[in-house]
Formats: sequence, structure tokens, C-alpha cells
Amino acid sequence: MSVAPAPKLIIKRQDGQYRELDWVSELLTVGRDGANDIVIDHPLASRRHARLERLVDGYLIRDLESTNGTFVNQQRIDAPHHLHNQDQIIIADTVIVFHDPEATIKGVVPPELLRALRAELRVDTRTKEVFVKGRLIQPPLTVKEFQLLELLYVRQGQVVSKDEIARQVWDYEVFDYNAIDALVYRLRQRIEDDPTHPRYLLTQRGFGYKLIASPAEQGSA
Repeated sequence: MSVAPAPKLIIKRQDGQYRELDWVSELLTVGRDGANDIVIDHPLASRRHARLERLVDGYLIRDLESTNGTFVNQQRIDAPHHLHNQDQIIIADTVIVFHDPEATIKGVVPPELLRALRAELRVDTRTKEVFVKGRLIQPPLTVKEFQLLELLYVRQGQVVSKDEIARQVWDYEVFDYNAIDALVYRLRQRIEDDPTHPRYLLTQRGFGYKLIASPAEQGSA
């Protein structure tokens, strides 16, 4: 069973002092007195100013009836306050930033990842396995079939010429195009529901072939 990483407290003083503290204890006290876990040697800080509490369901800070108050994100707290990732605790001349390593970060899912999730056809270049609509192709493709599919998959959406296919799959500068057409035919038999009306491995007449892993997004492409 893995142990969750400890949150960090980034402690910054107005005079430029800076340190990081791993929050591993259940309780951390903050104040001017030297017995505190986090000492803020400033006249605006009370001797026992605040307490940080690590609970089963989260983290909070509690003001200990300090004279000048404890602030979270510039708002004075009057009751125990649950902390969230990147919250800023302000006491006297000190800012303590709470960093939760397990927090979910807001952001945009990369378009290439979304495309991969929606793809009907997926090639695992590490295991040399091919999946169509989540189904593993069995028996596995032949070496040449996989090499062709892998080449088109890496370049999916782009037209790959027969000359390039010859160089990449057979390592020849010049090759009989009939052999490439025959290989494409065999590959379509393995990956297409209807090889006579292919959805994934498309012919671009006069140019070569291209692979579409997510046909629904391509319309009539």
C-alpha cells in the first residue's frame, strides 16, 4: 500500500527569508514563541497565534484567538478553515502557501489525448498489439502488416506515398507497387469491417495511403 505524499508549506517572510516544510505531523503550531513548530518572530504575531491540523478528510487552520488575526487568501478567519491547494495563510509579515500534492489541477485536456481516447483504431507500438473498437486483433498481424500500419498510425491523417512505404517497410529505394497494394489489401482484411468500403485505411489516388483512427470525426474525408 503506497503512502500519500505529504503536503508542503512554503513559508515566505517579508525580509526575503524562505523555506519549505513537509507537513508530516498531525498538528503544527504557529506563533512568536520559540516553542512553536513555525516561529514568526514579529511583534504582530501572538505567542500562540494559530494551529494547523491534519485530519483524515483534509487540512485546516485554526486561529488561536490571536490579537491581530489569521488571514487565508486575504480574508480574516473566525472559525476553523479548511485549506485547499495554493491557499495563502497570512500571519504578521509571513505568507505560508499550502501545497497539496494530491490536488486535482484545473486545466485543458490536450487535444491529442482526446483524439486518442475517441479513436476506434489503436496501435500499441510497445506490445505490437492492434485494437479496433476495443477488440484485440487476433491472430496478430504479420511483421509487414504491422510495420505498414505503424507507419500510417504515427502519421495518421497524413498521406504517405508508396515510395515512402517502400523505403520504410521494405527498406528499398525502388519497389514493385503491386506488392504494396497487396499488403494494403491484406491489412484491410484484418482491420476493416467491410474491406471493400474501408473506414480506416484510405486510398488517396495518385498520392498514396492515409490512416484515419477516428472516422466519425472526419465526416466524408
